[in-house]
Amino acid sequence: MFYENKMEKIQKKAFKYLENGKILKAKREYLKGLAMDPNNVFILNNLAQVYKMLNDKDKSKGYLEKFIEECDRQPIGNDEQILIMKIYALAELKRDNQLNETIDKLVELYPENTFGLYQISMRLEKDKKPQEALKYIDKILKLDPYNIVALLAKGRNLVELKEYDKAEECYNLVFKIEPKNKAAMNLKAKLLKTKNNQENSICAHDLMLKGVEFWEREDLKKADDFLNKALEMDSSFDEIWYCRGELFVRMGRINDAINSFNKAFEINPESGGIVKKKEFYKMLNAMKTVNTLLGYEK
Repeated sequence: MFYENKMEKIQKKAFKYLENGKILKAKREYLKGLAMDPNNVFILNNLAQVYKMLNDKDKSKGYLEKFIEECDRQPIGNDEQILIMKIYALAELKRDNQLNETIDKLVELYPENTFGLYQISMRLEKDKKPQEALKYIDKILKLDPYNIVALLAKGRNLVELKEYDKAEECYNLVFKIEPKNKAAMNLKAKLLKTKNNQENSICAHDLMLKGVEFWEREDLKKADDFLNKALEMDSSFDEIWYCRGELFVRMGRINDAINSFNKAFEINPESGGIVKKKEFYKMLNAMKTVNTLLGYEK
């Protein structure tokens, strides 16, 4: 009991150091733990990650190899969490055959593990087998209908099958869950250009993506310029109106935000995934009232 408590304290302390960016102190704690138990798979894996952060590739690789060796030797090697950790380690070491065997084993032992299902779908997508990949992606979405990574993957594979409308539905659902998802913007831009035989042109979603990138850099003026250009190019996409509405809220332009959200909802009543629209408008109108009193809105 004393040993378990001490080891647990060491790992918690090390994790806390990592959270605060104190990598060298985390390393020191993990090495203490390793001295207590040289075969502890969690310590070995964590040390590999710490040395990776410190750009010491040789030591990181060495700990990963020792970690895999211990996973194969110990009875806990078939534990769900251990198998997932092992998959990451094998991918890092580029041991493709063993990696694929471990992924298959994870799904065989834990058929509802969405991580394993996704890994198999990615393998099939890479091998240009979209129809087979979709079988695994649909299993994920049955377990988790709003899994963004799976929805994006489904869209990509549907594009390969030239089922463009169904692919667009996947990307549109991502926008409802996460209105500023950059992967969805990029993939929808590619889809629309493919669909319209305009691969070498710029479309509204390319401009939307640029707007969000400037937003992330806190250049709100340029973000607004690009979103405005996107709407000038094509004003039929609710996700662009909704995104600009969010930007206006960030800029404190509440009246403009309300107008932009209204445009989004005219196109698609479910834009942005907002269900309690009355409460949402109540909040915006309260913000507008405050802004008016402060002289920021007319």
